Amino acid sequence: MEDVGLRLAVLCVVVVLCSAHPTKYPEVNLDVYRAKDTPPPFLSYHIHCMFVAYNNDSVFAALKLFDRFIEHFNLTHTRPCEGLYHQGRLCAFDVDYTNTGPTDPFVSANWAIFVPLEWYAKTVPWVMQNRGDQDILVHPNSGAEVSDHTRWALWMGEKWPLNSASFTNQTVL
Repeated sequence: MEDVGLRLAVLCVVVVLCSAHPTKYPEVNLDVYRAKDTPPPFLSYHIHCMFVAYNNDSVFAALKLFDRFIEHFNLTHTRPCEGLYHQGRLCAFDVDYTNTGPTDPFVSANWAIFVPLEWYAKTVPWVMQNRGDQDILVHPNSGAEVSDHTRWALWMGEKWPLNSASFTNQTVL
């Protein structure tokens, strides 16, 4: 009986870690863009606020910014983002305090916002002006996961390490 419980617990942890990131665009065929020698279009963005999960000051500051973002963009009564696919709306993912597994690109806890193209010009400048000392990653979602999180990413504050080996699509454009 304990073996079944342990397996179930491990499965739940794996599901949580695998479902945290990134946004998937299965209709994007990166081979087409590689053949044209051109990058794919950006289809959406994510804003991530990195923090240390076991440091009370870090958690408090990150969650304070998260709450201010939610309030400013009127997301208080909006359901959280769902799954890894395109959301079609501005939404917040559940805060991830355990985002440190081998199947995850992040080596720290973080909170994240899904940003449709039409919201970029409102959300990113707001975060720039209101982040305080928080370290922020803004990255596009094009289907080229490694390039999205490395070559095309913007950092505000300190740049945190990423586990790019965790991405399912290792194509670099």
